[in-house]
Amino acid sequence: MILIILIIGLLGFIVGFLALNHPVRQVLIGGGGLLVLTIAAIMMIGNDNWHWGMHTTTATTTTTLSSAVKNNYVSLLLYEPIKKSNTEKVYVYRTPSSTKQQHTAVSLTTTNHIATTTGTTAQLVTTTKRWTYNNNVWRELYRWTGTHQTLISHHNTFKVPSTWATLSVSQAKWLASQAKTIDAQAKTQVTAAVQAQVKQAVAAQPNMTKAQIAALTKTVTQKATAQAEQQAPAMITKLVKQAQARSIH
Repeated sequence: MILIILIIGLLGFIVGFLALNHPVRQVLIGGGGLLVLTIAAIMMIGNDNWHWGMHTTTATTTTTLSSAVKNNYVSLLLYEPIKKSNTEKVYVYRTPSSTKQQHTAVSLTTTNHIATTTGTTAQLVTTTKRWTYNNNVWRELYRWTGTHQTLISHHNTFKVPSTWATLSVSQAKWLASQAKTIDAQAKTQVTAAVQAQVKQAVAAQPNMTKAQIAALTKTVTQKATAQAEQQAPAMITKLVKQAQARSIH
């Protein structure tokens, strides 16, 4: 609508001052057209620069998160440095209903924050602020002049439990490699410990039957595995700290 008013004012200005010879008509039509043209232009500038006829609206959404990388040792929230920067980051996350990773937007209007919570569920709380027209009158007035909902800011708050770890993609790859190596070493140690205990038991009781040896092996294996699993959390915590101390690139 404002564009139509602008065109009418422009036509009135042109016709009044260029096409008419009567001084009074020139002033009335040309001057009126100039006034309309000026008012329409000011209103367009006011809407574009100061958002006349608009107000701020805020929308908040909450999304449950799963570990960005599937593993059996620690849940992860990842980030990727932007252009080798140490401060600007794109966060990588995943939702329970999707197997694909998602990431935050790279934009001057987007900010990210991480908050550690005492809960057990990780969440992404997104707060979006936009300029929206006050009513349909203003919306119709500025029809065809651009977007009707201008983004002001997009703020992401990642609420993660204390049991989660936040790592760069590079750090997470190192952690996965180290965890795999340690897991293999632990399995080797469990196997060796079981064999040694069974061998010692058989040496002490040479008359043990195959069934007794099998039962003993099972029992010893269960105990050794349980012991290794008890030690695993402390080992993973140590590895996570080592990963966080590494370069994020």
